[in-house]
Amino acid sequence: MPRGDVDSLVTEAMTHVGTRCPRVEPHPEGGTVADETRAWAQRMGLHALGEGGEVDRTHPAVPVAEVMRDAPIGVLRVGALFATWLAVLADRAETVGWDADYCASLVSVLKDGYTTGADALHLALTDIYERIVAADGAGLLPELADALARHTVAACREQQWLAADTSPGLAEFLDNRVDRTAVPMLTVLHRLDPALGGPGGPIAEGVPPLDELAGLLVGVDEDLAGYPRAIETGARLSLVPVLMREYGHSVPTAFQSATVLFGAWRTQLDHGVRELHRILGVAPATLRQAEAAAEWVGALHRRNAARHDALAASHITARTVPVG
Repeated sequence: MPRGDVDSLVTEAMTHVGTRCPRVEPHPEGGTVADETRAWAQRMGLHALGEGGEVDRTHPAVPVAEVMRDAPIGVLRVGALFATWLAVLADRAETVGWDADYCASLVSVLKDGYTTGADALHLALTDIYERIVAADGAGLLPELADALARHTVAACREQQWLAADTSPGLAEFLDNRVDRTAVPMLTVLHRLDPALGGPGGPIAEGVPPLDELAGLLVGVDEDLAGYPRAIETGARLSLVPVLMREYGHSVPTAFQSATVLFGAWRTQLDHGVRELHRILGVAPATLRQAEAAAEWVGALHRRNAARHDALAASHITARTVPVG
């Protein structure tokens, strides 16, 4: 299918998804923290000097500033640093692949607070660990370590599917897809914010299913926006080819089906948030955790849409600029 037609499908899907993702005002210090995060990434060796590196391409601090819009600046900073670290981890994996032993050594940083690895990702994660402890978030570290472990295992599993040129069933793919997103990790770190229950506080009853729905929604959105690059690089397995294999869909029909799934799950998530608001006596921290689940979907959607637009524009430029 011509790249231009695929880009049109993505643009149409992103437009539709965007109607279900209301925008909120970001943290007033979001720009400052984004600049600090970029400088930190350079200092830690995560980001090549000059413009155009991974941090500049993905702007990971932007959605964090939107969802953590009323958090103390220290909490916002930790969230932005971790999101930046995840972006660089993903970029590394796209280049060299996912290695289970390497990933396990990263998880051990969050479990033990020290590392035997000497590369930038290990050292940067150790720095983040120390910041979480300093923010009285030590109680969240086991949960964050588990979420990172599940994320990397899901990535390794996806890599195995790609290497074997096999496609899992839809249910298996979607189950893996939730952990493949950043949502399970970001929602843990967000609970450093006292408004969500205080550092180290447990996740509220009724919120885990909403977080899982948020993970599904972000996974669908990432797969729609990232489909052209997934096809070009072969580094990701997305929902579109899974639907094509399972149901015999064409590419346009698979996009339509994925968009319908997004709409259905978004309705379910919004309904769940509204139901918590209707229950008398629900703690404000519980409501804020539930609202955050929905807000991560919107904030990460805007990042995905912006990345697609930038990649599509660069593709058009590459095709139209004369050579010589």
